[in-house]
Amino acid sequence: MSVKKEKRIRKGDEVYILSGEYAGSSGKVMRLLRESQRVDVEIEGLDDQGKVIKHQRRSQEFPNGTKLYLNPTIHVSNVVKLDWRDKRRGTAKEESIETE
Repeated sequence: MSVKKEKRIRKGDEVYILSGEYAGSSGKVMRLLRESQRVDVEIEGLDDQGKVIKHQRRSQEFPNGTKLYLNPTIHVSNVVKLDWRDKRRGTAKEESIETE
């Protein structure tokens, strides 16, 4: 498998956020937005106040309108796979077992 395919981010991958408001956090990729090159990341331990707020207008589903609390979308260049990052830093589980 080539290195390029190994680093490819897919739905369900655990990722580490490199920059932006959520830098230093890790989470799971829920969906990929190909046209805008962004990923929807579910960050563990993030409450409703930390999520992105979208005001929904009135509709049959929401007769009075509502606030939707959405997971943040982050540009794909600002995230890296968690296992790839650990491997690069030398903290991967496999490497620690081999050195013992």
